[in-house]
Amino acid sequence: MPTQSLPQFLRSLGKEEIKPGGSYAANAALERLQLRPGEHLLVIGPGAPSSAVHIALTRRVDVCALIAHESERVPCDDIALKRRLSDAVGGVAALPFEKPRFDAALVEATLAELPPAGQQGALREIARVLKPGGRVAINELAWRQPPTSEIEARLREVWGGPVHPLPVRGWWDQLEGAGFGNVQSDLAVVTYFTRKGMESDEGQNAANVFHAAFERPDALERFAQAHREFEENRRYHGVIIATAKTTKS
Repeated sequence: MPTQSLPQFLRSLGKEEIKPGGSYAANAALERLQLRPGEHLLVIGPGAPSSAVHIALTRRVDVCALIAHESERVPCDDIALKRRLSDAVGGVAALPFEKPRFDAALVEATLAELPPAGQQGALREIARVLKPGGRVAINELAWRQPPTSEIEARLREVWGGPVHPLPVRGWWDQLEGAGFGNVQSDLAVVTYFTRKGMESDEGQNAANVFHAAFERPDALERFAQAHREFEENRRYHGVIIATAKTTKS
């Protein structure tokens, strides 16, 4: 088993966007939250502090990034922008907030790395810190169709760490079981290795990623194996972009 998960491995090659659905899924999830100026948003997932800066700047909302360690903080020199930014150290299984304080939450590439029971527990925590009528958007790895045991094993091998995607109905069940309703969703492609994904997610940096992969035989072997899995079994692998609202009053 590799010592790094697939996203960590890709980051070690210099890849900047390590969420499976890339910038397309991230932007789509954010757009579907329909944020209004002045609202308070919680961001959870890889690169949350950088995402928070971008969202606060472009959407004019107050954004709190959940971080695992203080070292993840991103400095901000813009005084006006800094007022709309905050962070909190903690985990999605036990959010470091006592009371409901957020109008919306954006959760990316986080839940699929938890076992199903942990996924619903995390979603319950998110519902707990949302105000009545609060919205959530998730951008997570999903099965396009129920996988065979062989496909599940191949994904675990390629991923190199815990990974528990669900089919669309499974994600709906998790959201509804956690106290969300009015669920809506779409499926997107895994963009890690597609040409269009590399172009839109990495731009000129794509050449650096490929160069880093070709520098070491072990890196090239893993890169090629992952590319082959997501290409050959693309009818199974996808990314769900789902939104829902809390049902509490």
